[in-house]
Amino acid sequence: MKRIEGVTERLLAAAREEFLEKGYEAASLRAIAERAGSSKGAIYVRYADKEALYAAVVDPVIEELCLFFTEEFDGFGKLPADVQQSTMNDYADQGIGLMMDYIYDHLAEFKILVTNGGERYDEFMHRVVELNSATTYRYIEAVGSDAVTAGRLTPELMHMISSACFSGIFEAVAHDMGRDEAKAYVERLCLFFRAGWQAIFDPQFAALVDLAAQMPDAPVQDVAARLVEARGGAP
Repeated sequence: MKRIEGVTERLLAAAREEFLEKGYEAASLRAIAERAGSSKGAIYVRYADKEALYAAVVDPVIEELCLFFTEEFDGFGKLPADVQQSTMNDYADQGIGLMMDYIYDHLAEFKILVTNGGERYDEFMHRVVELNSATTYRYIEAVGSDAVTAGRLTPELMHMISSACFSGIFEAVAHDMGRDEAKAYVERLCLFFRAGWQAIFDPQFAALVDLAAQMPDAPVQDVAARLVEARGGAP
């Protein structure tokens, strides 16, 4: 059957509107066809069912964002170890800024994915977490950190931290934040996680955290003095 030019684009635009307004469960193919000025038959010529049409709406942005992560992480991993260590935070900030712009350039699709994605959203998050975990392990190896060998970072903890971070980022979409508000929120969120990563990457910082936990009511200077003492008097 010959397809009429422009129908696919109208169907996708109508599906995007329907899913965004009503959610996946309440959306109907009949309503989508009416929005597009077409018919259910035109939908079934192109898509097997509602799930396939939903996938056609959200999968392109999923694939493009995952490709972005892959390219960013690979590019960072090709840098010399000393450059990785000295520029990691700046590189991450730049990448997160680009990611947020991409999300907000395709906000309808990500809103549909985050709020009604179900298993598809879970699979997307798993992919992102795996990509982030892999690049973190490569970074640890490149800079010679003992975070893994010393037991400060386990696969389970890595998964939990990465999941919490990216879930937090997409909360900006779920809560209808504007672009600028979301960027400010994510910037603060990343500062929070960065402090936690420092406790994992830096054994001296980790030791200070452990000492502080043992001295919850002690002044900061007392904790610092204990740390110096534990390190044999070295500052």
